[in-house]
This record gives sequence, structure tokens and C-alpha cells, in this order.
Amino acid sequence: MCGLVTKSLQSNVKIDLVAAMEKEELFLCYQPIINTMTKRIAGVEALIRWKHPNQGIISPLQFIPVAEETRLIIPIGLWVLRTASSKLKEWHENGFADISLSVNVSAIQLQQPDFGEAVIKILYETGMFPEYLELEITESLLLESSLIAANNLSYLNKQGVRITIDDFGTGYNSLKYIQELDVSSFKIDRTFIYNIGDKVNKAIIDAIIKLGHDINIEIIGEGVETKEQYDYLKKKRCHKVQGYYFSKPLLPEEMGEFLKEYIKRKGY
Repeated sequence: MCGLVTKSLQSNVKIDLVAAMEKEELFLCYQPIINTMTKRIAGVEALIRWKHPNQGIISPLQFIPVAEETRLIIPIGLWVLRTASSKLKEWHENGFADISLSVNVSAIQLQQPDFGEAVIKILYETGMFPEYLELEITESLLLESSLIAANNLSYLNKQGVRITIDDFGTGYNSLKYIQELDVSSFKIDRTFIYNIGDKVNKAIIDAIIKLGHDINIEIIGEGVETKEQYDYLKKKRCHKVQGYYFSKPLLPEEMGEFLKEYIKRKGY
């Protein structure tokens, strides 16, 4: 149910998106993140979807840019965080206390002066501890971040929220920010993993994983779809992996069942 249907958006998509929030057409899926050493579920990433009444499931690649242009990304982003935090708290109470939550954050959200405080308020209201939240920001966003964005990330980090750099490997200029922001993890850009048989891609992956080990930052391999990709990353001691090889993004109830089955299997 969480697969993506690629269809062109209508010209009135902005109006549709406002209505989508009011009519609760937006929903979340969750994709598990696996620890390669323990073979246990380390966390889940919350992924937003839109079930349009006429166009079906719309990819976030199509509507998130519209949300950013109209600044609807601000209330949508807070809704994602609140909804996902509440669900994670529920899973914690049902016996899955070790898993964390990853949520993507846009530049517009980070540029709101009260963003950091809003995040902590939501965590307090949902009863979720900050150390279980990982905010994912793209490497390009990090390079373009304003002072307000940097202050928000610094504030959240001091509160215990973890910072993950997504799509890592597309530009190394962000390395200068790692120490300042106390970054917790890198996500290797999926394009390198997709072509993992390529000699150059392997060299890049190896370098990123070694960097993570050297500076004590977790490395996550994203977009893992085959056993070959998983085996290589595990062999190189990539800390965590995520992708269709383990599971597609799942609806909340599907994720709950996945967790139960996972416990029965005792991992992968």
C-alpha cells in the first residue's frame, strides 16, 4: 500500500495540499533500519505519503517541493514529528524499547527561529525521550544552512536529539560542520550502493565507512536492495543498513506486525 504511483500533479495542487491536511489524506509509512552487527532493528524512518482522492498515492518527490514553496512544509513537518513520535512511544510501550525514530527535516523548517523549541515541545507532549529522535538533513542543506538553522541544530543536539547527514558522499565540504554540530551518523548516498559493483563506488563507500570508524560516527547504508549489497556493507563493518532487501516502507499496523515477526525470528 505504500508503493509510489507516479502521476502528474494537477495545476491546483497547492489547494489540494491544503485540503489534504484538513481531510487527513497525508499518512506515514515506516521503514526499518537494521544493525549489521547485532542483526536487530535499530530504528525506523518515518516517510510521508499522500493519498490523493483522484490521483492515488503521490510521491513525496512530487509534493514536498510544493509544500516547501508554499511553506506548508512547516505545519506538515510538525505533524510528521508528532504523529511519528506518538507511534514510536506506542511501540516502546509494547516492548520494542530500543528502536529510534528518524525524521527528515527541510531547510525551511530549520530556518524557523522556534523550530528547536517546537521539536522539544512535541517530544515532551508525546512522552518520547530526545535521544530516540534522529533528524536527517541532507548534505546540501548543511552546506547552505543559515545561522538560525545552525542554532536550531546546536540547541537540539544539546537536548539529546541526534543529527544524521543524509545523502553523504555527494560533497565533502560538509566535513567542517561535523565537529561543530556533533553529528551522530552519515547515510551513504544510495547511488553509490546501487552500483556497488563499480570499483569507484566501492572505493567511496570504503572511505566513508573508514571515516566513520576513525571519528566515531555511525555509518548507515541506505537503499540496500540485494544480498550482495548487504553482505559487502556488513563485511566492511557498516554499522546499519536500510532498504527493500529487509522491508519496503510499511503502514503503522504493518510495521507493528513486522516488529512482532522480527522478534520471533530473532533478527536477520
